[in-house]
Amino acid sequence: MLVQLPAFSNVGKVKVKQLLWPSLWFILLLWFLIDTIKVSGSPGAISTSSTNSSSYSLSGKVHKYYTSIKRPFLKQQSPQIDNSLSGVTANISTSNKVAVIVETRQSGGLIPLVLHFASVLGPDWPVLIYTPAENFGSFHTSHALLRYIKAGRIVIRPLADGVYFPNWDSVSEFITQKWMWEDLAPAEHVLIFQADSVLCANSVRSVEDFFEWDLIGAPIKPQLGIGYNGGLSLRKRRTMLRVLDEFDWKKDPEDQWFFARLGEMRAADEEAGIENGIKLPSMEIARTFAVESIDYPHPLGLHQPNRFLKNEKLNEWCPEYKLVRTDRISS
Repeated sequence: MLVQLPAFSNVGKVKVKQLLWPSLWFILLLWFLIDTIKVSGSPGAISTSSTNSSSYSLSGKVHKYYTSIKRPFLKQQSPQIDNSLSGVTANISTSNKVAVIVETRQSGGLIPLVLHFASVLGPDWPVLIYTPAENFGSFHTSHALLRYIKAGRIVIRPLADGVYFPNWDSVSEFITQKWMWEDLAPAEHVLIFQADSVLCANSVRSVEDFFEWDLIGAPIKPQLGIGYNGGLSLRKRRTMLRVLDEFDWKKDPEDQWFFARLGEMRAADEEAGIENGIKLPSMEIARTFAVESIDYPHPLGLHQPNRFLKNEKLNEWCPEYKLVRTDRISS
């Protein structure tokens, strides 16, 4: 009996069909492996092991810092830049600008305000807090603030024992002392802000836009005084020292006193034919920088907004005004 074998062409078709799917799966697997190797070796790749290692390293730094803050005051060292915060360039020992707040009262609301200033000003602005040594502990309860301190963007310096501000005269006396302005070196542009002031993140302007002026702040209504309010003000450090070299403070509000003395110095410079002397902005320019008792639609900053401005307008333009303190130091 003869057995009929299948045709050779049919056998080939069967083998092709049997090998087709395994071959496709093998090709797909090979392509996936090659692609994975390329991605893992690329400069921007993030691996689980490196991420965990970075987190462990940061945790170790935080723990080490917490164990070091038992000292009664911070050592005055060049700030160490934390590489985990990319783009940080602030360095108080070399910067030509600095934001300064002097506050002796304890308040949990101060930390969000300081962090807001640091954020709006940008990574190249150091923020300096002068406060009594006994307040240091309250500033180290915030992990967010701690990151800025570790990066050198926020620096805390202790006031001398017994320095407190029970009234506005004590504040003015402090700011009219030369030691603070000398301590702020090498910064030339000094942004002074108080706990009842804020910068508006919606503003198209920056503090750097006003660097040409020796003193600028929110214009004061004529019936309330002269010049610009110092609660949120930008000043040239050398100019402030020049005033303090030539004049003695007469127990006037420091902001109005500085403004009056600068006016006298500008007149003297002009009479002596000195060009590029004291530069003070017009009230129209000043209110684009900040407002208090004289309103302006879209300023860069606000001082005492809850006291002078209508809140319904601020909710849209500068909702950060809710961060400011509403309790005032007695006059």
